[in-house]
Amino acid sequence: MKNKSKKYTYIFSFFLLIGLTSCDDMLEAELPINQLPSSVIFTSEPTAEAAVNGIYSSMVTGTYYSSIHYIPGLTSDELIPSNPTVNNTIYVTNEILETDGSIGSMWTEFYKTIYNANMAIRGISQSNTLSPTKSAAWIAEAKFLRAFSYFYLTNIWGDVPLMLTTDVDQTALAPRTNQTEVYNQIILDLTDAAKDLPADYDNYDQERIRATKWAAEALLARVNLYLGRYNEASTFASSVINETGTFKMVTGLTANNSPFIANNTESILQIPYSNMVFAYEGAALFTSAGSYLLRKGNALFETGDDRKTKWTIDIRNRAGVFLGIAPNKYKNNFSDSPSERSTVLRLAELYLIRAEARVRLNDFTGAQEDINVIRNRALLPSTTLTDPTQLLALISLERERELFAEFGHRWFDLKRSGMIDQVQSATAGKIWSPTDSLYPIPENARRSNPFLTQNTGY
Repeated sequence: MKNKSKKYTYIFSFFLLIGLTSCDDMLEAELPINQLPSSVIFTSEPTAEAAVNGIYSSMVTGTYYSSIHYIPGLTSDELIPSNPTVNNTIYVTNEILETDGSIGSMWTEFYKTIYNANMAIRGISQSNTLSPTKSAAWIAEAKFLRAFSYFYLTNIWGDVPLMLTTDVDQTALAPRTNQTEVYNQIILDLTDAAKDLPADYDNYDQERIRATKWAAEALLARVNLYLGRYNEASTFASSVINETGTFKMVTGLTANNSPFIANNTESILQIPYSNMVFAYEGAALFTSAGSYLLRKGNALFETGDDRKTKWTIDIRNRAGVFLGIAPNKYKNNFSDSPSERSTVLRLAELYLIRAEARVRLNDFTGAQEDINVIRNRALLPSTTLTDPTQLLALISLERERELFAEFGHRWFDLKRSGMIDQVQSATAGKIWSPTDSLYPIPENARRSNPFLTQNTGY
């Protein structure tokens, strides 16, 4: 097994470095990438940083810019396909097979990111030639990205293998880990990362394409909200919101002034794609052609909601018959402008997190203030609600309106709120069973690891 482990270390080092085309402008050294074993990568600062950049590059896949947006949207009550096919109706009906290729790719790509993060953490930690300050920041970035990947893995599949090493002897047959332990590791990684990540984008030429302290705290706010730790969720959300010199809500929404424009003041973390000025969400997924429609259509929005006007598009068939409205947050369809990037974390979510936490903590005035930041940006009147049940219902609705078609928010919100069975059972076209709230563990993963048990119902 030692030879096998060495082989995989070299292969993944090579993979990790060949994906650097999207970040190669950050590097001053021309790397002989097909010649570097892992023992060499972490002996110099240019190659060590290249390894960290490579983790981000491993996220430039269909999982991050496509599947994580539309599949949870279809399995929830958020999206429907404008052209139903065998391939997409299995998600709408919640009849996913363990052989489904897109689900299998999601599993594989998340773990690929984790493997690359683990390699960077190990290699940088063991190096005695790198700057301690830079090493700490790079390790922090890797821990953030590992935590981010595990957040999605555990919210999609529940108990998942917790792999903190690159040792194939340990990872090849790793069993599933209880979700509580996975969440504990996520919080540990993010807490460690927040201590050593930079508090600005100065090291990144003001590009918001790598993790900062604020990205770690933003994700900590989300994780704590999911776990019902409302004091912590509010505290971390406030920490980011209060950084007003760096983060501000984008107002006066236009195609060239939105939270999805590159390096806008609302974005906390964005993913660039090979130095291109468009994001695949707009270029290939949620295009003006309208492959996916918002299931609730115009009824989702109040009259005058600027998000309906600016972030959706009417879809009609060839005969001119209105079919519905489709997500259209990203405007750039393989063109030169506007310059957009896939936006992973943004300030609006932090206001909604804090609003929900404040209601749970009986701070109804504070919750109103946060909700109204979101509503007023959308050109809607301020809420005057004070009843906690009504406030929570409004926050849930504002999350639907604000975060639709972004990184599976609606699917996860239904699950964490305990509303999923009620909502899904009442949604047309669903063949719903409570066990459908978790996706099947992919067949290929189970075939290679007999210790991976299947989720109930598959």
